[in-house]
Amino acid sequence: MKVQSVRARRAGMGVTAFGALAATMVMAAPQAGAWVGNLQVDGGAEHKTGCSYTVTASVEVDRLSTVKFTDNGVDIPGSPVAPSLLSNKVTIKWTPTTVGNHKLEARQILISDSINVQVTAGSNTGSLGCGGGLGGLIPTGSS
Repeated sequence: MKVQSVRARRAGMGVTAFGALAATMVMAAPQAGAWVGNLQVDGGAEHKTGCSYTVTASVEVDRLSTVKFTDNGVDIPGSPVAPSLLSNKVTIKWTPTTVGNHKLEARQILISDSINVQVTAGSNTGSLGCGGGLGGLIPTGSS
């Protein structure tokens, strides 16, 4: 009887140690090498309705699964995007149509990253009101 309790105790300790190790790996995985992350949008601090911006996300681990881009939970036209096998970046063009706060999100399988972007009303002058001198032909230096 004593031998069985010793074996049961050892087995229990092994299972507990394995469970703790597995839990640690799961908790650390998203931070260590996330599938999709580092979401950015060009245009500096000023974003206007009717203007197009490039949204970029890094894909560090999985370059085979598509990345879904959303604006306030609604798919951005052209989403999902398949990453290139040669680059760790995936991009999409985004043209906000409403004023206010926009939560942009990039999601790959169960991993996502998001940023909040404040959008103001654009002018009715087409691309002239979207930044850049001469309608974007000359860059303004903001990215």
